[in-house]
Amino acid sequence: MEKQELKEQWTEETIREYVKQAAESEPIPDKLQPRQMEKWLKQAMEEKGGKSMKEKKEKKSYRKWWCATASAAAFLAVVLFAAGRTIDWERGVPKELETKQSQEKAAGKETEKGASYQELYDAFSDIWKEQDKMTAYVEERSTDSAGADTGGEGGAELFAESTVEDAGAENSSPKESSGSKDYGKTNQQEAEVEEADIIKNDGRYLYQVVFEDRTGRQAVQIADTRDGLKEASRIEEFDHEIQQIYVWKDSLVVVESGWVNDVQEEDKESGNFLDSVKGVVDEMFSYGPGEDYREMSYSKIHIYNIEDRKNPELYHTFTLKGTYRDSRISDGYLYFFTACNAYRPRLEKDYQAYIPEVDGEPLAPEKIYLPEDTKTAAYLVMASINMEQPDQFTDTTAIVTGADRFYVSQNSIYVTDSMYVDYGTEGKQSDSTRIFRFSYQDGIMKKEAEGTVKGILLDDMAMNEYKGYLRMVTTVESQNVQEVKDDITGEVIGNDGIDVETSNSLYVLDENLKTAGKIENLAKDERIYSARFMGNAGYFVTFRQTDPLFSVDLSNPKKPKVLGELKISGFSEYLHFYGENLLLGIGMEADEETGATDGMKLSMFDISDPSDVKEQSKLMLPYDYAMALYDYKSVFIDTDKNLFGFSAEDYEEDYRLEYVLFTYADGAFQEKMKIDCSDSKVYSHTVRGTYIGERFYLMCANGRIEEYSLADGSKTGELEK
Repeated sequence: MEKQELKEQWTEETIREYVKQAAESEPIPDKLQPRQMEKWLKQAMEEKGGKSMKEKKEKKSYRKWWCATASAAAFLAVVLFAAGRTIDWERGVPKELETKQSQEKAAGKETEKGASYQELYDAFSDIWKEQDKMTAYVEERSTDSAGADTGGEGGAELFAESTVEDAGAENSSPKESSGSKDYGKTNQQEAEVEEADIIKNDGRYLYQVVFEDRTGRQAVQIADTRDGLKEASRIEEFDHEIQQIYVWKDSLVVVESGWVNDVQEEDKESGNFLDSVKGVVDEMFSYGPGEDYREMSYSKIHIYNIEDRKNPELYHTFTLKGTYRDSRISDGYLYFFTACNAYRPRLEKDYQAYIPEVDGEPLAPEKIYLPEDTKTAAYLVMASINMEQPDQFTDTTAIVTGADRFYVSQNSIYVTDSMYVDYGTEGKQSDSTRIFRFSYQDGIMKKEAEGTVKGILLDDMAMNEYKGYLRMVTTVESQNVQEVKDDITGEVIGNDGIDVETSNSLYVLDENLKTAGKIENLAKDERIYSARFMGNAGYFVTFRQTDPLFSVDLSNPKKPKVLGELKISGFSEYLHFYGENLLLGIGMEADEETGATDGMKLSMFDISDPSDVKEQSKLMLPYDYAMALYDYKSVFIDTDKNLFGFSAEDYEEDYRLEYVLFTYADGAFQEKMKIDCSDSKVYSHTVRGTYIGERFYLMCANGRIEEYSLADGSKTGELEK
């Protein structure tokens, strides 16, 4: 083999792997170990002294970063020296390394390289052109129909923004999150994977996102429940919307999102937020081809030290470009997801327009995955933070996708992208879902697999991982796309779908997201309304006029089979396993002939025999709407405590908002408490519930908290807003 050919074998990945092996085998002197170097550097810095406590605090995170970087550099120097002195550039890749790479490639686990900025720009260029065409078409049609140009350039960009950042993504899955602690926890997907919410409870203190009447902004309220309700503190330093919060040991995580607008920088600094927003809207509609788009959504992660709940101290703030989508805390690491649009730049090297940014810096190209056949100019940005030392990101990565669903098991992160029918292509088509699986351990995220199934997921509850398999249910809509011609001129004016058919499917995917088993064409002309998985069983509800509750045997992943189909009136939009052999359904009653809804209802299903599921009990509720039907976190539920509750609304006569708390005993639902929250001068529109011991707490978004006895329902205290 020629000398040059041998050298070309040393690719970036080959060298990186070789250095890794050298690091594992090379003895490093104790004095140059990273921890020892960091300790020595810290001591050297502290000997200089002379800094005030305030200055030390301000430099705290910087020092940690500098020391860690310097010590790592010393360690890396030894490793690189060891690797470099052993590389024979003229002999080619070592046999053992070549064998390892061949094995990984054969197993489909070859390391995936990131996309260069040039590749990203080229991939997005075609999409931006299509958006220009869409904009021109919308303008032409609006001018023809209205006699005036109301479309405005940027309609396509605005459309792209809404499809990526406004798609709802509520989460759900099976494991019961109640534990031995005698206080309420967030209703979450997996028992060991914590989720953010607008309220939190640690067994003594209550935390919630509140609106400030005085400023119109949001704050985080911390209330002490010991020896009577009292406000311990309130954090009020947020300019934009607080999305959710976490309480992790003695740390409070606050997720804030907003917009950065270069044109309106003075308005932003002066606090004139409304003018700043107006500037954003104006710019969105005046944006045209070739112009620079300067409005960027961003997300901030504020970490507070709350050892002293009366005096929370800001420890660190992280910033990511993009709109907040979701997050989790697992094994002491926070995993954070944002959706970030790629806007057309004025110049190709204007990376700020189309490259994700983390703490103000563009994400390195090797950290960005560009899937084949991408059809969206948007990213999912993923970041992780070590909650034990939250002063820098542990890992950051991004993938080009319009992902709108998230499910995090104890082993993997699953993100899905809904792919709807393409009306620009003629022929028989059906919608589909693209799935990406990332492994995660100690904060490090790695893309492991991707796959596709027919149909669209209702929500994250429709996904569940069990023994290495991903189970999911989808609603499949297929149609025949044909040209549409003007009746008079015969001119082709577009495409439209005919012969629309709807059915439902269940898929079981292996770790490589290849289909291991499936059931298709279930409940034709109906749609999935709710789903839940536990162990070897799956349950999902479809609806048109009646509510078939399907039970599925998943004990053999390669051969799933339907065990039963219970048909009852109405439908359940939320399912929750309630103790042994019981499944709770919260939904709507409906007319069996017309399918018209007629108030809410609770159902308790006996699932002791999955092949013969029975509706053991039901209770009609005089409400028209409840957030519980669409946001499972708004459901307070603790099966060990035998309690569940939610707020519900009625619009029949006078508006009525009530919080209802139930228990289930002797085969029937029993109303334990009902609190009238209709008075808008006292209560907020958003009310949530939780408990500590034998006290129930009603929490209002305006800062009001009420305390009740679970024994007799009497009010025992209140904290006014």
